[in-house]
Amino acid sequence: MSEINIRRILVVDDEPSIVRAIERELNTPPFDDYDYAVEGFTDPHEALRRAREVSFDAVISDYRMPGMDGIEFLRQLAAIQPDCMRLVLSGQADMAALERLVNESRIYRFIPKPWSAVGLKAALAQALDYAAVLLENRRLAGVAKARGIALPPEEEEAIDSILIVDDDMGVLNSLSRSLKRHTEVDDLVMAIRAEAAHELAGMARPRPLSIQATASPHHALRLAEIIEFACIVCDYRMPEMDGGELLKRFAAKQPDCSRILISGQIGMAELVATLNRAHIFAFLEKPWSDYDLKANVLLGITRYHLLRENRRLAELVG
Repeated sequence: MSEINIRRILVVDDEPSIVRAIERELNTPPFDDYDYAVEGFTDPHEALRRAREVSFDAVISDYRMPGMDGIEFLRQLAAIQPDCMRLVLSGQADMAALERLVNESRIYRFIPKPWSAVGLKAALAQALDYAAVLLENRRLAGVAKARGIALPPEEEEAIDSILIVDDDMGVLNSLSRSLKRHTEVDDLVMAIRAEAAHELAGMARPRPLSIQATASPHHALRLAEIIEFACIVCDYRMPEMDGGELLKRFAAKQPDCSRILISGQIGMAELVATLNRAHIFAFLEKPWSDYDLKANVLLGITRYHLLRENRRLAELVG
């Protein structure tokens, strides 16, 4: 692994056992595209002092800590390192508290305790990949501004198309219902999406969603020939082809589409192989929660629009 792929991760939790567990998981093979240099702290004040000395790519912080809670810690960290991606761990938080956490601390993801090693690593890799896309958008936008080039806005009435693929019709219908129905988590999800999209013009207001569902990976690839999708969600184990192969083929047809893998039967080695083969945006474990599904899909849609804007900016600035 080259130096350029090493990412510095800050871990903050008042329980030493949790800090050690996260450090151990992030430093245990197999890895995805990154190696991690992890620094852990049980005192958020010490973590902030370290953040004034060293730049971090991402932070994983507890929500409830004595002396300084996660909201205040992340608010202060954002002032020191605004580009550090912020992920929050918590086993106890109501929706109002979480929405305040998003609005005041601009977090990227909320990860409920207890977490899985697979889910934690996937969420961190997703955050780092998203940060790279956002930084490229900022760079290209700066070049365009310096040259006096205005980026034409996208169509106001456009829709965002989502494709769901699972050979189990019960799961397929359940995923579709979860995305369509309004629940108490929707305000939290939209707050996170708005924060993720705060530098992308016109993305804070959501577009209507059009959801397509199929039990056949081959049919999904045919749909890719006629419909442009912002996001695809697919199962890993399917008889026609596994989800990694489907997402790899789908990426060849629609490279900007955010690819989300979902499975209850995948090990870390399989997941990392799929990450490297299909360059998936996110991974969800079955059974999923409404929050995880909606947050990942809407963040995936935001990434899709960032990539499209980056492509248009690159063409304009040459």
